[in-house]
Amino acid sequence: MEKKHIEHFFDNAGKIERYDIFNITLPITLIHKKLFSLNEQLLKEKYGLIHSELDVLAALYFNGKILSPTDLYDSIVFSSGGMTKVLKKLQALNYISRVACESDKRSTLVKLENEGEKILLACLDEIAILRAKMFDFLSTKEKEDLKNVLKKISLNLF
Repeated sequence: MEKKHIEHFFDNAGKIERYDIFNITLPITLIHKKLFSLNEQLLKEKYGLIHSELDVLAALYFNGKILSPTDLYDSIVFSSGGMTKVLKKLQALNYISRVACESDKRSTLVKLENEGEKILLACLDEIAILRAKMFDFLSTKEKEDLKNVLKKISLNLF
């Protein structure tokens, strides 16, 4: 989408009250698309990963490094439909392992391994730099306000 089309959209969408909401949702959609495509390119080219694989590693890292499959499904952003395939690939790369649950020997847990943590942190460091560049033009106050508004919206989704 070209900048001139975005400007025209903002000029015109607000003129019709029932469509004014799109002045909020279009920017979120555009930001998402841009972030997703930048991340996808970096992950694929440099690390041989896709978003869902990074999502699993991040979910494990930020939730104690070991989760039951159910907790893992509940903590990821992507659909769990392809979870088995993702877990098999990450296990083959030695980024995760499957370990027996101590409290229920019938259950298997997913554990983040050192190699998985290293690759995750490398990815997150690079992604953080890319994302920070997108928001450098905002003041510190604007960034804080945006974080607060987005957090409020995100928490209201569930």
